[in-house]
Amino acid sequence: MAASRPHYLLSVLAGAGAGLLLSVIVRVNATLGERVGEVEATVLVHLVGTAFAILLVLPHLGPSFWETLSERPWGEFSGGLLSVAMVWVANVAVPVLGTALAVSLFVAGDLFFSSVADRSGRWGLVRVRLSPRRVLGLLLAFAGVLLVHWG
Repeated sequence: MAASRPHYLLSVLAGAGAGLLLSVIVRVNATLGERVGEVEATVLVHLVGTAFAILLVLPHLGPSFWETLSERPWGEFSGGLLSVAMVWVANVAVPVLGTALAVSLFVAGDLFFSSVADRSGRWGLVRVRLSPRRVLGLLLAFAGVLLVHWG
């Protein structure tokens, strides 16, 4: 089922906003990492995030939440592990590469994997074919990384 136009537009705006936040997040986290250590900053960032997430989920904690949670396959919980790895990598890479190059590498890598995931339709994602235009977009994203690097 296709998303309604307002829902689609809201999703586009939210995605663009998340992209804007990414640069701020990796810079703030990397600065903390330079002050207290990369691994230590990764732990601190996730402790603060966990506390905030607990506040967000508290109104929804009830028997149905726990029942639904118990029915989910373990692989769906790997996002937390991957998030810790991502923050740690950013804490290491951003001070060395700078925010623009590091984020452009993250985005280009994400575009590549996302295109493969979209094409396969795995994890319940919408299946999106890999058209010549999409391939050109991926190549342009990687060209953008090179331009940021050599710019």
